[in-house]
Order: sequence, then structure tokens, then C-alpha cells
Amino acid sequence: MVTTKESVMSMIHIMVDYKKGLLNLNSALKALDHVTDLGPEICKKMLKSSKRENITQIRAHNNGSKQLLKSEKGKSDQDNI
Repeated sequence: MVTTKESVMSMIHIMVDYKKGLLNLNSALKALDHVTDLGPEICKKMLKSSKRENITQIRAHNNGSKQLLKSEKGKSDQDNI
């Protein structure tokens, strides 16, 4: 594999787009494998080890979940009401 500035920048852009949720795992895997020639298994491990930022936590918002809301203090959308 020949490492050029363009290939490194492409790899970074692919991983950032995957992390932001702009690419799904399959699309990012194919693109990363094409740019780096590392092979699908290594690319998959690289992508799966990065944490994604587009994941949100879904919580129950009812009277029975007051303890859960207390544990998530400062993160509740109920604070704006």
C-alpha cells in the first residue's frame, strides 16, 4: 500500500463521516477498503472500534421513571419545561 497525503485524508474523511452517521457500516467499509487496501476485516475492526456520535438514548418519560430521570440529571429534555 502506498501512503499518500490524499489517501490519508480520504481515510480520515470516511471515518469521520461514519462516526457522524453519514455513512452506514457497509458503505464506510467498502470505501475504507478501497482507499487503504487493508482488507475488509481490518477495516471493519477499525470502524467498529470507533464510537458513533449520532446515537441517542431513548428513555421512558412517565411517572414510573422518576428514578431514571434523577440518574440522568442534567441530561433530561424535561428541564426546559
